[in-house]
Amino acid sequence: MTTHNASPATRPAPAGRASGAAEHARPLGLRFIVAVTNEPWQDHDAARTAERWATLCAEHGDPGLGAAVTHGPALHDAVAEIRALFSETAPHAAARTLNAALAAAGCPPELVQLPDGRWATRPSLPNDAPAATVYGTLAAAALADWFAERGRPAWGRCAAARCDQVFLDEGRRAPQRFCSPSCATRTRVAAHRLSTAG
Repeated sequence: MTTHNASPATRPAPAGRASGAAEHARPLGLRFIVAVTNEPWQDHDAARTAERWATLCAEHGDPGLGAAVTHGPALHDAVAEIRALFSETAPHAAARTLNAALAAAGCPPELVQLPDGRWATRPSLPNDAPAATVYGTLAAAALADWFAERGRPAWGRCAAARCDQVFLDEGRRAPQRFCSPSCATRTRVAAHRLSTAG
């Protein structure tokens, strides 16, 4: 099977180690999956969907994948499936879901050499794979690797009111509940105001 030299599903950098342009220069991986999952695809028409897919691929290190066909409904469905997985915190249930996704993808891992000379593994993808397949396959592989590394489904959906963003739990102690410090602060302030009202 002819495969596309997609960038590998890499782990996120430790907190505080990468940001801005350096973060965007990382190969396609977990942060790409989070960005695609949090993109409001339902608000985009066909042209905007193609534009945003290409932009996200370029920002996260693999502009070549930006040429994948972006059939809106298929991409929406793929994102919905992965978004649901971000709500799954039970290890065995998450493992079953990921194993099923990996089996359905049928894309065995392969070694590829990155532009900087490093070697990495990533799923082999057909050259003509549409965006939904690319995203779903990379998401299953990246999240499975992250699960294995952390020993649990180290991810979640933001607990803040009016926020449905997904996130990677990179903490080492208590499980993360919010997608960002701003959401955590907003929730604490609202709780304090409620407790002191009246």
